Amino acid sequence: LKFVIPNVDLKKFYKLCAFQNISAKDIRLNEKTIKSYKKFRDYLYGGSIKAESYAIFIEKLRKRILSKIISKEDLSQLDNRPFTPLIIKNLLERKKHQISLSSVKNLLSLLMKVHLLDQIPIIKIINITDEEAQDKELIYHYLLRSKDFLSVKKVKKYFRESQRAHRINDYLIELWIDDKIDIKGIDIPKGFCSNCDYKDLSPEEVKEYKSVETFRVRETGKLRARIALFDNYKLYPKGD
Repeated sequence: LKFVIPNVDLKKFYKLCAFQNISAKDIRLNEKTIKSYKKFRDYLYGGSIKAESYAIFIEKLRKRILSKIISKEDLSQLDNRPFTPLIIKNLLERKKHQISLSSVKNLLSLLMKVHLLDQIPIIKIINITDEEAQDKELIYHYLLRSKDFLSVKKVKKYFRESQRAHRINDYLIELWIDDKIDIKGIDIPKGFCSNCDYKDLSPEEVKEYKSVETFRVRETGKLRARIALFDNYKLYPKGD
């Protein structure tokens, strides 16, 4: 089921839902916006509702959001977890909701307005246009929020729904090279990696280290090596 969530002004949405025969002029909305509000109202309630006060309306809205869009169980999965609109979009689509990223952002705003979500971990402090740089920042700030070390395996689990989940090892290595995190378990010198491509190393030069894996270049058949992070390696952020 595909649906659109507008950027809702709660006071105006309350009037539209609870007042009879109200016009766009009465609540100072243009026709396009009031049409989107009505569609959202009808999706939630099927039409106008009875709400004697704004507080009663908000309570009814909270309950309807939980029953129609995103459940308490879904919200508990997001609690204290870094996430992006894409992660929530994927969560909703697994529940058969077809929704755009812009609607997901409006949903996040609505959840905070009605206090179903008190804060959005990490996402509010990330403002980077490059997608891979944003991925690294999300991971880094997630590590900063942790009270103790995290394993590589746990980080992979938290970010498994990312479009570039296959690059998490690379991001962690780059954060390590940039001196933003320590990695307990890695035995190759950081200085060695700073002066070369960690994904294209000479096997002979790194044969004494355990934190490497070899691969054969498909086009040439040449044997090369790269840094490998194993799931039990421990990650420690250094802070800003």
